[in-house]
Formats: sequence, C-alpha cells, structure tokens
Amino acid sequence: MKKGMILLITSILLGLNLNAQEITIDEPEFEGEIVFVKNNEAFELDPVTTFSKSGQSAALMLTGMGKAKSKLVAKGKTSSLQIKQSDKLYFIYNHGDNSTNPRKVVQLLKFEIKGKNRIYVVSSSSSITGQTQSGVTDAIKFKAKKYGEGSYLIVVSDLAPGEYGFFLGNSETYDGSFFTITD
Repeated sequence: MKKGMILLITSILLGLNLNAQEITIDEPEFEGEIVFVKNNEAFELDPVTTFSKSGQSAALMLTGMGKAKSKLVAKGKTSSLQIKQSDKLYFIYNHGDNSTNPRKVVQLLKFEIKGKNRIYVVSSSSSITGQTQSGVTDAIKFKAKKYGEGSYLIVVSDLAPGEYGFFLGNSETYDGSFFTITD
C-alpha cells in the first residue's frame, strides 16, 4: 500500500512537470522586444504601428443624440505569427529593468476583425443613455515573473482563437506586437 501511494504521488508530480515548459533561452536582445516561446525556441511577434480613430454616428451629427467611439486600428486582417490554441502560452518581454510591476508596463488586448483591419474599441459613449465605456478594463489578465536581468516571463492562459496585441512600455505608444491564435 505504501509503495502504491508513493508511485501515485510520483506519477502526479511527473504529470504536472510535463505541463510546465522549461524555458532556458536568452532574453530578447533589445529593450522593448517581446517573443513567443515554444519548445524552448523564440518566435518574434508581428510589430504593427496602430493608429487611433474616432467616429460618431450619423444620428449624433444630425440630431445631437447618438453614439461616439474611439478605436485603435491595426492594418491587416491577421498577424504573420500564427499560434495554435493551448492552455498556456509563454512570452518573454525585455523591459530593460524588471523591477517594475509588469502589469504597469504590459497590456494584452484582443482585437476584432472589421473589414481589412483589426479593431480595439478604447471607449464609447452614448448621448442618449449617458453611458460611457472604456476598454482599458478589458485588458487580458496574465501571470508574470522576473526573467534574467531585465525581462519578464509572461504566461497567458486559455486564449480563444482570434487576434491579439501586446502594448509595451511606460509611455503611451501605438506600437503593438501582434499574434493570432488558431484552432
């Protein structure tokens, strides 16, 4: 019975270890660079400069009642980096200094495909209802820990298929690092 219990515990621990990816690669070479890691190999994300676009409904322009939206737009329907859906995805971000809370310098956003572009609604408001919504609270949660001298290991769980972009650094920038999750 004792041997059976030890064998069971050992099997469970080994099984848990197989789900964790051992990552030993070097940090990305440059500050501000982020890579996807699979099988201890680094893959560069798709760098895209997004632009801000604001718009109003025709009703708002004509009658003063309607909706207004502010969006981030990334050109192109999809990223060149296609990642198969998985329980956990691993990324390494070189911030140059990993003493800052990573949630203050990294945002992961899910974009929607509209026509030939990827869109993220930053905010919307309605003059009829008075409601205002901000997309900042829609940032995707992740786990992170220090990695190397100035980087973070970022672990994202259970992403649905779609278009995603990391926005990195302390300043407000429109430069994103994009990837696509596939079935």
